[in-house]
Amino acid sequence: MSPDDLTAYLHIHIPLTAALGARVMSFDSRQMEIAAPLAPNRNHRGTAFGGSLATLGILGGWSLLNTVLERQKLVAKIVVQHSDCEFREPVAADFTALSVLPEAEWPRFLTTLRRHRRARIAIETQIRANGRAVVTHRGRYAAFLESPLESPNDSFAPET
Repeated sequence: MSPDDLTAYLHIHIPLTAALGARVMSFDSRQMEIAAPLAPNRNHRGTAFGGSLATLGILGGWSLLNTVLERQKLVAKIVVQHSDCEFREPVAADFTALSVLPEAEWPRFLTTLRRHRRARIAIETQIRANGRAVVTHRGRYAAFLESPLESPNDSFAPET
């Protein structure tokens, strides 16, 4: 699956992503980059609305976790359990969010998910604009295992 395919999936299944103008730039088994333009995310001061920045942070972590679990042939409901943003400076340009799986926590997360059918993991997302880190989002996501992957046609997991 390509970044464009994943973007289309998100726009259909999470309509807010289309309104944000979010588009997946790249992803692999450890990270995902999503970009968004300033224009549809402006506030009354001409900078990015904090809610848009927080949403992109949540979206990055959720999309990364969902994609990687599907690569593992696991279908899980994923919800954000906790979300925290540190806003360092106003964002007055298009921005990107880079979400990265915590490698040290990943094996324990998978083991717990398979054994107990539920697990939690924290994922950090750095939002950048004009080459500068402007927001750090920290999200904790809860995953609830449903079943092994049964319907690849409704999947947005990358091909291996």
